[in-house]
Amino acid sequence: MRHVPLNRASALGLLAAAAALPPLRASAQAVPLRLGVESGAETFAELAYGANAGIFARAGMDAQVSMFPTAGPISAALAGNALDIGTVDLILLANAVNHGLPFVAIASSGLFRTKEPTSGLCVPSASAIRKAKDFEGTTIALGTLVSLTSISLKMWLTQGGADLAKVQFVEMKFTEMAAALQRGTINAAYMVEPMLTQYANQIKMVATPYSAIADTFPISVIITTRAWLAQNADLAKRFVKAVYETARYANGNRNRTAVDLAKSTGLDVSLILRMHRTAFGTSLDAAMVQPVLDAAVSAKLIDRPVAAADLIARVS
Repeated sequence: MRHVPLNRASALGLLAAAAALPPLRASAQAVPLRLGVESGAETFAELAYGANAGIFARAGMDAQVSMFPTAGPISAALAGNALDIGTVDLILLANAVNHGLPFVAIASSGLFRTKEPTSGLCVPSASAIRKAKDFEGTTIALGTLVSLTSISLKMWLTQGGADLAKVQFVEMKFTEMAAALQRGTINAAYMVEPMLTQYANQIKMVATPYSAIADTFPISVIITTRAWLAQNADLAKRFVKAVYETARYANGNRNRTAVDLAKSTGLDVSLILRMHRTAFGTSLDAAMVQPVLDAAVSAKLIDRPVAAADLIARVS
């Protein structure tokens, strides 16, 4: 679902109005919660959305959100008891647990959904490339050569009958891909928002390779330590309830969260309003997680197999 009801002037007015609002303050009885959020990607933004909307405050929690450049420092802060809860990707969680860190997922966060992708395999708009076999003899750019993205792309190509030995993969910054496609130095690129929207008149998406893993799965999950969970069982229940209230709020109010996202990313609100946006999950199901773990193990992104059920705590 995409919401584009505002023009640029209205979007800027919305941003100015939000900036003028007084900050939300938790009550004196509110329980402090130290939350870690990765900046710059909406997939990891749910906890910030909930804090900014006052959802955690209304549930009696003083959400203290700290922004991190990547998920790695969030993991370190959790392990060192400098955070209570954080948002990370599944591969980081699985590897951390495999190495003995007492982490556990308590809620889903940003989702991949085939029907509403925020990334995909793109070619120049005039290209005749369509099917997996068409990519034989081509060069495809990826943001990272060893990642869940690269795994899914290779799975999609193989499932479509392409010979991977006939495809060249190169690493490239997302911001450089559109220009490289126009120059012809690459034939295709795995692109993400906001570039998909910024260069929509120059490119076309021909595949959503993540769908080779599953139609829907969580890219990010919300985790804590088993010690914190054991010591705060009732608080954890209230927190997870508030997280899923946040998911429903964010999924249904993308104009409002566009303002938050603009502040954290530096993107123009009017661009965000045109983008494909992240959907957030309202449950955490091991059956949705396991295909991601299996794919990551097969590509050696996770050093040994792990059962999704072992990574998830039922909080209800």
